[in-house]
Amino acid sequence: MELKFVATKKPVAVDVVTQRRQRLIRRIDQQISLTKSATEGMLSRTSWAWTDENGAYFLPIKYGRNSIELQKGMFAIQCDCIEDVGQGLTAIRAMVLQGEFDTQLQKASTEIRSKFSKK
Repeated sequence: MELKFVATKKPVAVDVVTQRRQRLIRRIDQQISLTKSATEGMLSRTSWAWTDENGAYFLPIKYGRNSIELQKGMFAIQCDCIEDVGQGLTAIRAMVLQGEFDTQLQKASTEIRSKFSKK
């Protein structure tokens, strides 16, 4: 391996938008690993995905404890099987990295912070 030297330093403060994205990406990565283990058995209690009485899986994307709005009025993704849940998480992860959910993350972050403000 050849070393590639660059003239850059770690920023003192990370951009807030980047922090939100990274926080959500870490949780999505955790959910992907839970989904992989769920293919061998039952879903974990900490899994975001849930099933209805017909066996369809639903996958909300959560920031904190709140589900974020993925599209206007839509808070979950419907999947046919547990493998589709993993693929959905991977697709959402790519969308988060591209910044497609920045406004939803900002709204969710504001709502969470408002609960801690002094009244």
